[in-house]
Amino acid sequence: MSMRLFSFNQTDTYYMKTSELFWKNLHIGTLTETNWDMRSSGDILYHFNYLESPIPFERLAAFIQLSIKQSNCLKNGTEEAYHLLCLEEEKYFMDFVDSTDWFLVNESGEKQAILCPIFHDNNEITWQIELN
Repeated sequence: MSMRLFSFNQTDTYYMKTSELFWKNLHIGTLTETNWDMRSSGDILYHFNYLESPIPFERLAAFIQLSIKQSNCLKNGTEEAYHLLCLEEEKYFMDFVDSTDWFLVNESGEKQAILCPIFHDNNEITWQIELN
C-alpha cells in the first residue's frame, strides 16, 4: 500500500491514502482516496472482474453492478427508475447493504469498519467510516 503525493496549487500538498477494501473475507480492491469529507470518495482498482461475476464473487459482483446503475440513475435518470432499482436492491441485496462486515485495511495494516460503499462508473467509489 502506498500514498501518492499531489498538489492543488504550488503551496498546498496533500497525500492520497490507499486502503484495501473487504467484505467479510473477500478482497474487493484497492481504494485511493481523492476526496475527503463526511464521506470519502476516490478510485478503486478491483481485484476481480465484477462484469464477469467470478466465483466466489457472483452475488457481490451483481450488487456492485446494481450500485453502479443506481448511481447513474441518480445522476441522469428519473425518480421512478431509481425507485425500481431500490426495490431490486431490497429484494436481493439487503445482506450487503445492512452488513457490518465491510472494512478497509490501511497502509499500516489497521482495520477500519465502514458502511456499505456506493460504487460508481469509471472505477469510482464512495464510502463512510462506521462510527459505532
